[in-house]
Amino acid sequence: MYKQPVAFGILVFVLFALLLIKEQWFLDQTLKGQRLVRWFGPVHAVRVLRGIAIIGMLFAVLLATGVIRPIQW
Repeated sequence: MYKQPVAFGILVFVLFALLLIKEQWFLDQTLKGQRLVRWFGPVHAVRVLRGIAIIGMLFAVLLATGVIRPIQW
């Protein structure tokens, strides 16, 4: 197994975990978070953001474990 996809998967997992920890800051302080609040409302924006983060974390775990393999040129 290549070390680079493992490292990238771990990095992506950590970034999405930080997004879950700082979700209220993200929704209040960033333009993309404010856009989510406008589109979905304050309650549903939190759910949408959590869903995006969980899907991203799942992708990161699959990448780190080798289930998802990057394209090799």
